[in-house]
Amino acid sequence: MSDAPLPSPKDFKLTGIILCVIGVISLITPFVAGTAVVYVIGFLLLLGGILYVLQGSQVNGVPGKTQHILLGALMMLGGIGVISHPLFGLEFLTMLMAMFFIFEGAWKIAMAFGVQPNNGRNSILFSGVISLLLGGLIWSQWPLSGLWAVGTLVGVDFLLTGFFLMNIGSGFTPGGPGSTDTTTPQA
Repeated sequence: MSDAPLPSPKDFKLTGIILCVIGVISLITPFVAGTAVVYVIGFLLLLGGILYVLQGSQVNGVPGKTQHILLGALMMLGGIGVISHPLFGLEFLTMLMAMFFIFEGAWKIAMAFGVQPNNGRNSILFSGVISLLLGGLIWSQWPLSGLWAVGTLVGVDFLLTGFFLMNIGSGFTPGGPGSTDTTTPQA
C-alpha cells in the first residue's frame, strides 16, 4: 500500500465550496448546465470516434477492421450531431434519463418484495418509488423537461458532492496521520 500523503483538509473544503457554487449555479440555470453536459458528451463522442477511426486505420490484417472504422465514423457523426443540435441532444438525453429512472424504480420495487423486512425492504421500496416518480415526472413533461431535468440533476449532484467534500475536510485533524497540513507542529 502507498504511503502517499492525503490532501490537506483545506483542499477538500475548497473543492467542496467550488462544487457547491457550481451546483447552485446549475440549479439556478438548469438549461445552461444541461446544454453544457450535452456539449461535453458531444465532444467526447467526436473524440472517441476520431480515435476509433485512427486506431482502425493503423491496424492491418485484423478481423473487424472495417466495423471498427465504421463504428468510429458513426461515433463521430453522433458527436457532430449532438454538438450542432444541442437542444435535440438535451431532449434525447432527458428521454434516456426518464426511461432509466422508470426502469430502475420498477426494478427496485420488484426487488424489495424479495428482501426480508428487517434487511432494508422499506429503504429499497422507498428508493424505487422515488425513482419511479422522478422518471414519471420527467417523462410526463418531455420534451419540455429537457430544459430543466439534466441541469437540475447535475446541479444537485455537484451540490451534494460539494457538501460531502466539505464534511470530509471538516473531519480531518490537522497534522493527523496521512495529512499534509503542517499548521500543527509534529511531536
